Amino acid sequence: MFTYRYRELPVALEKKGEVRNALARELRLNPEEIFNLEVERFALDSRRKGAPHWSYNVIFDVEHPFRASGNAARGLIEATRERETLESDPLAGSVPMASHVDIVGAGPAGLWAALHLLRRGFTVDLYEQGKPVEERFRDIRRFFADRIFNEHSNVLFGEGGAGAFSDGKLNTRSRNIFSETVLRDMVDFGVDSHVVTFAKPHIGTDRLVLMLRQIRAEIARLGGKIHFNTALEDVEIKDGRICAIKLRDVSSVSQALNSATRWQKCEALVLATGHSARGIYELLAARGVTLESKAFAMGVRVEHPQTLINLKQLGKGVDTRLTGAAEYFLATPTLNKTSSAYSFCMCPGGVLVPCASEPGTLATNGMSYSRRNGHTANGAIVVPVEASETTFGGLDFQRKTERDAFEVGGKAYAAPAQTIKSFLAHHADKNLPKSTYPCGLVACNMWDWLDKKICKSLAEGFQNFDRKIPGFIEQGLIVAPETRTSSPVRITRNNDTLESVNTQGLFVLGEGAGYSGGIVTSAADGVRLAVRAKISK
Repeated sequence: MFTYRYRELPVALEKKGEVRNALARELRLNPEEIFNLEVERFALDSRRKGAPHWSYNVIFDVEHPFRASGNAARGLIEATRERETLESDPLAGSVPMASHVDIVGAGPAGLWAALHLLRRGFTVDLYEQGKPVEERFRDIRRFFADRIFNEHSNVLFGEGGAGAFSDGKLNTRSRNIFSETVLRDMVDFGVDSHVVTFAKPHIGTDRLVLMLRQIRAEIARLGGKIHFNTALEDVEIKDGRICAIKLRDVSSVSQALNSATRWQKCEALVLATGHSARGIYELLAARGVTLESKAFAMGVRVEHPQTLINLKQLGKGVDTRLTGAAEYFLATPTLNKTSSAYSFCMCPGGVLVPCASEPGTLATNGMSYSRRNGHTANGAIVVPVEASETTFGGLDFQRKTERDAFEVGGKAYAAPAQTIKSFLAHHADKNLPKSTYPCGLVACNMWDWLDKKICKSLAEGFQNFDRKIPGFIEQGLIVAPETRTSSPVRITRNNDTLESVNTQGLFVLGEGAGYSGGIVTSAADGVRLAVRAKISK
């Protein structure tokens, strides 16, 4: 047998999945002459407006080699089927770690670290200040109704982390054995197998919740213990090594009884607390753990009719039941070349949600369900913010913006809003279009309270985006602010061991550590740690 790859194999929209016949036509073979056909990646190619198609990268075998002067298919290349494994990581099994590991944070990084450490013979206790995802759902619905904020159980905190109430995107720029392992694990936990091969896979909040239940059950089956309603209160470090942690029960019953915190011995602590657990940064700084400021981005959320995005991105007459709701990715340098604006976390057919992690603050985010069949599209349009000269300068900037938004919105989690057209004219709207934001909107002029540099970059960006998607300005609604794109603080670590540079036994993962972003890359960080860990004697 001879092995080949074919790249960018075109398949008609209505023929999705019928890869063998399409490949046979391209190669002028009978379908029966193609063996061991596997889809490695596929995507929607919408470069020709009005005529999108599926594009597949495949690997396959044939009995005879293609002659150089024979078939001239442009996408055909010789290949091998060698696959990378976790054990092929050159650092596999090289990082000594205590046999019992305490993990804080049940987001993607913490959950996958727990899973793979358990599979490698470690014992694990996983602590999460929030609640199981089912209870978390109820708390979020209650908040939308009564606006009473629960600082431990909300859109950002609880089982699954912030990713559980997001668009559920699984695409990542860095496909490697760790991220591939995460995707294959997800399939084992009941997610559709297309997440492994689709270039822009997406689960949706509804299916993420079902997957989280399966992961929780697997951790328990492997002997791991998950402690919900349990927050990290303090750490003890002696001679540059973690030696104990202080935990606090934050359940409503415990708070009513004013229960005491408890200290316990800890030799290996994994922090996977996400980029919004700001108190963890402040705690670590107070205990002498090395932190540093890093660049991030801030801006606003924008909503548009999904029909506009479908038309401009796919073209006229395209059946979105076949393609799915259209997305966009937009980026532009500003006219003065000193900054830029770009889209982030675009949610086709999605809804907006408030995402605060502290009382008296307001930030926005987007999420969608698996079908992505809502009437509006939303996306963050953000501007880069340089690293601060002080460790917490960026975090302070985030907080100020969120507090200002809370004030402008009337202190009841209504969001400041403005049409893009009025934003460019520097005046508030008399009437606002309908929005999916669940806590109400307050018309305002963003220029009166949002950072002026951000406003100027956004204004230039909107004008550029309207040239790419006509109607972007006329039909766009701003809902502000979008502040949680990534952490403005990094817990400095050794990138080989994932251990703090000055605190032995403290391992930092995911978005909260400042080294990854998104569901898959954060979970992959957890896999990487587990693969490189070995039980110290």
